[in-house]
Amino acid sequence: MCEYIVQHAAPQQLASLLVTGQLAVVNAQAGSAEKKASGRAQPEARNLIKPGMRVNGICRRDETLECLPVRWGWSPNWSMGTMPPLTHLPLHLVMRSRVFDRVKRNGRMLVAVEGWYESLDTGMAIHSRNLAYTTAREPSPIFLAALAQVSKTYNGCDGLALVTHEDTEMKRQRLLAFAAEDALEWLRPELEWAQAHVLATHRAIVEPQLEHVLTSQRISRLR
Repeated sequence: MCEYIVQHAAPQQLASLLVTGQLAVVNAQAGSAEKKASGRAQPEARNLIKPGMRVNGICRRDETLECLPVRWGWSPNWSMGTMPPLTHLPLHLVMRSRVFDRVKRNGRMLVAVEGWYESLDTGMAIHSRNLAYTTAREPSPIFLAALAQVSKTYNGCDGLALVTHEDTEMKRQRLLAFAAEDALEWLRPELEWAQAHVLATHRAIVEPQLEHVLTSQRISRLR
């Protein structure tokens, strides 16, 4: 599962470009930067987000998009502090369980990222685990689906959990990620389980669109 997010450097700009459909501008800039680099560069430390840190989430408010800082890790009020902060939630639970009725309509968010780190299950001790950095094959932002508890606390949000969905081929949960042209579908207020399932099955980013880079570098060195 995702352990670290590499936040896109300009999430507020991306929120505006999503509305106007001008993501090609950002993609072109990313492509230009890619050509200047000799190979795939390591993410900058200032954009590396760990659970418990703030990440910028894009949400829809009154037909407009806002970019809000939110803590990655959600402790729902109904949990009464009996569980650690949730960093991930499966799509079927978010959209079908009555527990999330109050937040699944207005609490859905997008997190614009350059990529993320996932641990590889090699049987080694946690401090020596290898990590795989996942990013888009084409230089363009990726938008991760998320759910956030919205209130007046923590600058507008109590916390955020990334949404996952079932990968039938790999038989595991994976992050629900979208390219720019499909990302706004996740924020539609009227989205229900049936539509969300179709969205995840047919519109989400799939393996051929992603690149995985194995690294043994400790994340603590990046931050």
